[in-house]
Amino acid sequence: MTVLRSPDGVRIVLLDRPGSGAVTTVAVAPAGWQHDPLGGQGTAHLCEHLTTVGSRAADRRVEAIGGSTAATTHVDRQEFVTTAPGSCWRTVLADDLDRLRGRITLCSSEFDRQRAAVIEEVRALAASPSPWPALSAAVTDHPVHARDGFGAVADLEHLTLDDARAFLARTVRPHESILVLALDLAAAGGPHAVAEAIERGEPSRQGNDPLPTDPLPTDPFPYRPRTVAGPGVTDVWRARTIPGVRADPRRHLEWVAAASTVDANTVRFGRAGPAAVADTDILAVRGAWRPAVVTAIDVGRARRALLALAERLCHDPVHVARAHALADADLATTVRTLARSLTTRDLQDRLTELRDTLEAAVVPDPTAATSTGARPSSRQAPLPPVSRPSDRRLRVVPGWRPSPVTTSVSARAAAPVDAAAPVVAVRTSAPTRLSVRLADGSTAPSGWHPAADVGGGRFRAAPLSRDEAAAALRSLPRTGLEVLCAVGRDADVVATDSSPSPPAPAPPAPSLGDAAADWVALGALNSVARLGVGLPPVVRVIRVPGRPGSVVGTVAPDDVAAAAAGITAEDLAATREFCAGQADCATGDPDTHVDLLTTLSALGVPAEPGSTDPVLAFAAALRAVPDSAVRDALASLVTATVARTTHLTNVMSESG
Repeated sequence: MTVLRSPDGVRIVLLDRPGSGAVTTVAVAPAGWQHDPLGGQGTAHLCEHLTTVGSRAADRRVEAIGGSTAATTHVDRQEFVTTAPGSCWRTVLADDLDRLRGRITLCSSEFDRQRAAVIEEVRALAASPSPWPALSAAVTDHPVHARDGFGAVADLEHLTLDDARAFLARTVRPHESILVLALDLAAAGGPHAVAEAIERGEPSRQGNDPLPTDPLPTDPFPYRPRTVAGPGVTDVWRARTIPGVRADPRRHLEWVAAASTVDANTVRFGRAGPAAVADTDILAVRGAWRPAVVTAIDVGRARRALLALAERLCHDPVHVARAHALADADLATTVRTLARSLTTRDLQDRLTELRDTLEAAVVPDPTAATSTGARPSSRQAPLPPVSRPSDRRLRVVPGWRPSPVTTSVSARAAAPVDAAAPVVAVRTSAPTRLSVRLADGSTAPSGWHPAADVGGGRFRAAPLSRDEAAAALRSLPRTGLEVLCAVGRDADVVATDSSPSPPAPAPPAPSLGDAAADWVALGALNSVARLGVGLPPVVRVIRVPGRPGSVVGTVAPDDVAAAAAGITAEDLAATREFCAGQADCATGDPDTHVDLLTTLSALGVPAEPGSTDPVLAFAAALRAVPDSAVRDALASLVTATVARTTHLTNVMSESG
């Protein structure tokens, strides 16, 4: 990794992703809920909303070209994650630097809406089965850890826009901020091009005044029996404090290893997961758990969990940012070292210690109502607006049109495991992901996990080595395999492990241009003509055509025809960029990348062997599809809707 410094001290970490068509940034600002002013509990969380969905609409521009934004507030920092087409990296970088330099202009018209959204999150969490924040209060009386970082309703109701502006002005610390920029560096012009873009930024003022905050302890709090009632909790949760990743990295990682041997539904590693808290974290266990005798299988599971964390610390931009902000840039090496030296005795000692120190507890409150639809407590991303005015249609934004990205990724058809299964391998520098589609009714093979898919039959595996990838492939059934795709540095293992067999006759496949026209047509109907003005989507549920049980649910045929007739040339141009941007952005995440590749393969979209990733080839086809082809696809959709059948499928999301 290359680390640069902006003129005002922002540390910028460059994460190279050869062949990716996306840019992902993670901006870490050193302002969390421990910096909330007295009587202003929830100020940091509200400012997180205001600087994303409630600011000068930078996130709207990202969304208009197929990208996404998200944010999270922690005890000591805020994390802002943006994904966009790779050719927009300069603008995304400039927006994040503005955020870290305190140059975001808050929108007064959004203040009341975002404050209401934060209050709703607080109330939803209080009524949810989550043990937080009641569990934190059971463990400690410390003013930072015992309160709810989401905020207090009474305080939030009295906050003003001036309070938010004052908080941001007080907490701007460019020299303490981190920005991870993950992209294809060669396509961007190399590190020197990024350095030039940073140097052109005007330095901002340095916030050197000390931030008023409660002192954070460096040692775990003393354990003491305490039980509190959680309003929406449905199970008894017991907990203890553990060192954070900065306070004692090895000890923290030993607890990560120990927790990985316990059922995932039984243990909670803090509110944000491993390696996410600097000083003191909380480990929680559900019910009357008791440790069993540690076996070699448990040691293997713990080692795999540590190695998976090490991979994320090297390749996942969020974990890379956390390593630089909370611990050190070489935390992955520390994790791997512990994985190699981990013993049965180490795990047994930690689990025994956990059993003996689970004294604090949160128990159900029988008088409180439970909300099963509340948001997870580990996520504090902005809620979408409840309504969208008529001017929220997608628009082509000048200067944001992506251009094709040169890629060094190789894509090739490999020898299939089953004669009827097309197999595509795309080699990248990221960890490998495997995805299969099996016949309906199939159970998950060993080492594979179900993937969200309304069509059913899709499973995904995330091997950590070539041997694990080969083992995952050997566990697949020899019949009923419809699609096999692999993305990652060991993706070519699908070719070396497979057994060649004669090709089976395949149904006629759509051309790349036809598939692109179909998807832009659906995008125009759903994202532009209806969602843009607050109406429900035309296509509610879509499954892969030809599969048993495939259905297409639509609104009334007259509404489809009216929506299609109302689509303008500007709508098509905006949708074309949006769809292509989504495909580009998919290559920035291994799971999304392999999912889209599997969907394209299942639909029969051609993936020609060569030097271009099929997903990026599809993105290029989306940008090149003419309006006339999209109009023809729209006409087909209108006709098919009347007949209650259709051949169109949204290949980016089979759930419509």
